[in-house]
Amino acid sequence: MRETLVRRTLLVSLLLLGLLLATLTRQSVPTLPGEFAARTAPLFGLAYRLGQNTRASLSAFFDRRDLRAEQRRMQAEIQQLRQENQRLLLENRRLQATLRVQAVQGLGVLAVVPVIDDDASGLYRRLYLGAGTAQGLRVGMPVTTAEGLVGVITEVTTHNAVVRTILDPESRVGVRLANAPGRGIAYGAPPRRLRVEVAPEANVKPGDKVVSGALQGLYPAGITVGTVEQVLPASPGDLKKILLVRPAVQMALLEEVLVLKPL
Repeated sequence: MRETLVRRTLLVSLLLLGLLLATLTRQSVPTLPGEFAARTAPLFGLAYRLGQNTRASLSAFFDRRDLRAEQRRMQAEIQQLRQENQRLLLENRRLQATLRVQAVQGLGVLAVVPVIDDDASGLYRRLYLGAGTAQGLRVGMPVTTAEGLVGVITEVTTHNAVVRTILDPESRVGVRLANAPGRGIAYGAPPRRLRVEVAPEANVKPGDKVVSGALQGLYPAGITVGTVEQVLPASPGDLKKILLVRPAVQMALLEEVLVLKPL
């Protein structure tokens, strides 16, 4: 009894497999006697639909696999393009800053250098650069940006340098008024201001620009230093007029600076 059942199962399985293969390979349905063909027609129809569904499923599976691979490839290319675009934007920004300094300040730029840190002690206002003697930097080189004066290099190693900014309490910058006679000295007044001493006869008011002068001999003349915020009241007999000046450059936000050739 069991052997008969096994034989029937095997026969039916072979019949279905033959129908499925016939459908998948698009071969014609074999010619069978009319009565038998009529009885087996539903099986052929089922096999045909099963074959079509199987073919469609396999096609969809391989299509999805190929689509996922293509999607991963395109995402990798997009990421590479984004990185390249970011690099080009940074390079363009460096070139524009260099051109502005050369055009407006008339200065020779030695290098565009990244700012990697600043003084954390709170006592000084200094910047640390990611370049040194290996890149041509030397003590005494002025440091600027397209917006204005930053400071001067005071220490240098092979691959790093220290900039004493104009906000540092030890900083001294010879300055003059941009649009009126009057020269003086700007002292660092941390955390964010400069204290400028000019002659008491100087005609100055809030909003006036202050630029570097030849005094002190550290910086080229004519670089923007800052804007006058306040003119302190003078007392009789004062030898100097005191100005509070806001620097043109926000030192805490600097990411790159331009190092100039020494005077």
